[in-house]
Amino acid sequence: MKKITFLFYFLANFYIAAQGYTTGTITLNTTTGVAMTAKIDVSTNVTLRLTGPSDRWFALGFGATSMTAGTDVVVCHANTATLPSFDRYLTGFSAPVSDGSQHWTITSNTVSGTVRTIIATRALNTSDTNDYTFSSTPNAINLIWAYGSTANNYSLTYHGGRGVTSANFTLGSDDFLLAQFKMYPNPSSELITVELPDGISSAVVSIYDYLGRIVIKESFDESSLKIVTSNLQKGTYIVKVASENGFATKILIVD
Repeated sequence: MKKITFLFYFLANFYIAAQGYTTGTITLNTTTGVAMTAKIDVSTNVTLRLTGPSDRWFALGFGATSMTAGTDVVVCHANTATLPSFDRYLTGFSAPVSDGSQHWTITSNTVSGTVRTIIATRALNTSDTNDYTFSSTPNAINLIWAYGSTANNYSLTYHGGRGVTSANFTLGSDDFLLAQFKMYPNPSSELITVELPDGISSAVVSIYDYLGRIVIKESFDESSLKIVTSNLQKGTYIVKVASENGFATKILIVD
């Protein structure tokens, strides 16, 4: 019984600690025509939203203040839809080289006017020595950035601008909202009602037992959802409510 109780609380703490963190949108450069921003969201994986000039290369490096060898970087280096060598690293004060394993998955690559926006995801820890390991806790991160010196320049020649920015991760706004979801009655013997907070229009509710198994999973796109609990064994469960960009958890007792 002690082992089961320990496992349950380990799982509970895992789900609670895994709530998302974000840097928010960071302005890297404001020069007309070559403005750059970055936004890094961390939960069970990393999501990067990077904007830069659509007419030249631009790059972002993680966990560094200069072009130190081994620094993990991403580079929009060609005017293509696939960006086959987006994932790169520095060998010193020279052009970054392509990582043999491309761990970033680009989910969106769009151009609007003079701005290209790239959205990409990857694991927090890829186990690749060339990749930066993102923390699951809200630690500060240093970022380096640069862009091509001239328009229509997609070769990694000398940069036209560069800089260093320090960012802090904070609890994501979606997680703040989701943490306000209501669940009642608790304890429950027949059913529970889950109510979403204002600002969240849809979500998925998953209920986990003490072994971490999903015993109930339902999605809803209304403000509230009733879930039958009478077929669950008496005990303690984790209720996880997840939206598109975050999640929150509460403890449920079935009696």
